[in-house]
Amino acid sequence: MLIDCFLARRCFVYHNDGMTYKTHLSTGLLFSSIVFLLIYNIQLSPVLILLLIISTVIGSSAPDLDTPTGELWKKIPAGGVISRIVSPVFLGGHRHLSHSLIGFVLFSSLFALLIKLIPYDLIIPACRQAWHNSQFIILAYGIGHLSHLFADMFTEMGVPLLFPLEYHFGIPPIKRVRIKTGKWFENLIIFPAVNIALILVIYSYLTR
Repeated sequence: MLIDCFLARRCFVYHNDGMTYKTHLSTGLLFSSIVFLLIYNIQLSPVLILLLIISTVIGSSAPDLDTPTGELWKKIPAGGVISRIVSPVFLGGHRHLSHSLIGFVLFSSLFALLIKLIPYDLIIPACRQAWHNSQFIILAYGIGHLSHLFADMFTEMGVPLLFPLEYHFGIPPIKRVRIKTGKWFENLIIFPAVNIALILVIYSYLTR
């Protein structure tokens, strides 16, 4: 009966109250590019750049594993079924554990553990040199995850950074002046602005 309830989505209601997926990805890539292109002075090979992008995308998507509509679930076989069981049981529903600082530490630690547990012999030869910089791959995940929380703080619901405390932090503190997600302001102002900033960061890196 409990599983049927989860699968039928009768027990939990999921609201589309966070930034859209495309905005989260662009925001994550923007912050990641600032860190790796402008702050860190490391040798970026094409393979390492690709791995950093993939890790950033995973991190930018991970907090929304707490909702069955999360994009990462769509990439996993039977993700739609698994998500309806895992999301409410382990993550407390939307905007709970995975959108908190505790969730960030737990998710980042799990990602780092998975990276460290991959046998070197299983790594594609072309990626082995870049894999020596696995600390940056892990950092890219963390940047993506934190960027997701940061972006969602501008939405009406805010984020429960201090979960299990119920208080939701938002920017600005007045809820009614925050962003309504998926509306014209996000689509026509925020999303283009983030992508323009991303292009400027890349341009600055290539021309310095």
